[in-house]
Amino acid sequence: MSITQKIIIFYLIFVIIPLFVVDGIIAGIIWNAEKTERQTLNKGVASSIEFTLGSDFGMIDEMTTSVYLNSGIYDFLNTKYASEYDYYIAYGNLRKTSTLWELASLEHCSFNFYADNSTLVGGGGIQTIDSIKDTLWYKDFKACGSNKLLWFGYYKDETRNIEKSKHIYLIQALDYYPKPSKEKILVFELSYDYLIKELTELSGINEGVLFEVTQKDRVVLSNDISDTTYDDFRIKADEKSIDYSIKAKLYGCDIDINVLKRENYVKRAVNKYITIVLILVAISFIMPLFGLTYFRALLLNRLLRLSSTVKKYNDEHLELATDTEGDDEIALLARNYNTMAERINYLIDTVYKQKLRESKSIMARQKAELLALQSQINPHFLFNALESIRMHSIIKKEQETARMIENLAIIQRQYVEWGSDMVKIKDEMNFVSAYLDLQSYRFGDRLSYSIDIDDEALEYDIPKLSMVTFVENACIHAIEPKASKGWIFVRAYIKDDNMYIEIEDTGIGMDDEDVLSLSDKMNNASIDMLKTSGRVGIINACLRLKMYAGEGTYFDISSEKGVGTLITIKIPADKNTKLR
Repeated sequence: MSITQKIIIFYLIFVIIPLFVVDGIIAGIIWNAEKTERQTLNKGVASSIEFTLGSDFGMIDEMTTSVYLNSGIYDFLNTKYASEYDYYIAYGNLRKTSTLWELASLEHCSFNFYADNSTLVGGGGIQTIDSIKDTLWYKDFKACGSNKLLWFGYYKDETRNIEKSKHIYLIQALDYYPKPSKEKILVFELSYDYLIKELTELSGINEGVLFEVTQKDRVVLSNDISDTTYDDFRIKADEKSIDYSIKAKLYGCDIDINVLKRENYVKRAVNKYITIVLILVAISFIMPLFGLTYFRALLLNRLLRLSSTVKKYNDEHLELATDTEGDDEIALLARNYNTMAERINYLIDTVYKQKLRESKSIMARQKAELLALQSQINPHFLFNALESIRMHSIIKKEQETARMIENLAIIQRQYVEWGSDMVKIKDEMNFVSAYLDLQSYRFGDRLSYSIDIDDEALEYDIPKLSMVTFVENACIHAIEPKASKGWIFVRAYIKDDNMYIEIEDTGIGMDDEDVLSLSDKMNNASIDMLKTSGRVGIINACLRLKMYAGEGTYFDISSEKGVGTLITIKIPADKNTKLR
């Protein structure tokens, strides 16, 4: 084990672990105190929610009771009306004598009467029993066996054309006056949004405690912002997520009020006892760390510097240690190392480097001999031979032959001299002109050509031998198979920050399938394609153009069978560097 590892183990066993034990005991005390306080808070929140629900529904229950004992309302609902006019007269008198309809103006509360009386005209809080017999809340009320029920539900209220949403009803059967025996029901609805807002404000006062009120396994009320009026009731939280719970019973409805666990208990406890925590951290870590840092600076850093010096060498030369002053073991070790390093450096200078210099001299001599052999087969002899033939042709006044040999020399020199892969467009077009002149000599009157280059495009760079590849392809595959006369047009111009190069022929043309195939190969040219594709020259030229100008390079082909072919090359002009 290294000294560093031994110090770390000593620090862990005799400093950190004992301090962790002490800190754990103190943290446990703090945690228990926080837990007790949290339980008190949760109990208070749950009780407040229970009281608020009881208060809100108690207010409605008082109004329900006053209606329950009001004989005038019973008479109105039981009466058989001869006409709608009679009904509206009675309805108006009822509203004058009852303050119940004033509740219709309240935002959070509404009511409806339902009676088994077919002469009642719907509207204004009055409906017939037939309109609700198929509703879930009515069926639940009939099945509960009680004359009063607090009901939570999620459905679309067809009688009032209310979209599917959550509803809270206090349902009261009006059976205090049993005769005549007609079914009558009073339904008070408390606004779900109003109740949620009221309870959310209550939880906000209590440090943002999260809660849910559940009936059986569904959450009927909560302060979760994702739990909206227009969402179906959620399944209640897992038991592990509940921090405190109480049971309550409201008007025949059994509910649980659950206060949920919060994730920031530890954070809140730390914030509350931050001073104690900082003191514990200082005692547990900072003070021992200062001692370890001092010990490291005193001894360990010197050993690390010596170890680093031993591992280093620069240009086959061992570095010397610097910590040589003093009488302790580290200084003695550094001085002994320096003595050894000086001897090794002497051996390196006198033996190893001398051998290395001799090897380099031999390699340089062999390289010079190889270059001398290569110069003996330099292809310039071919250019000299072509020049001699051209001069003899001129002497014999064979001017056309001399011109063709000159063009051949120009072409051959371009193929041989590769000092750079880039040339100016004007130089590339000179080469294209020489090639077409040579081909027109071969084809005779069957081939004519035209080269049109804008002055603005002459100074732009282009990969060497790229354009002649397209021209050569036009000669071989378009003009040569054609029996009649053909033209080749070469154009270059700048437009919309792009350089366009066009190679057009009036040859045999291509069908649509060949055009699509060649276009795909040109625009997706790759190294792997060169190994399998038939038209290697075209793919090679496209790949080099894309590598030079980037992915903005685009190739377009248009062709018609028996008419000719046009290849358009678009190159981003801002990616081309002019040669000045």
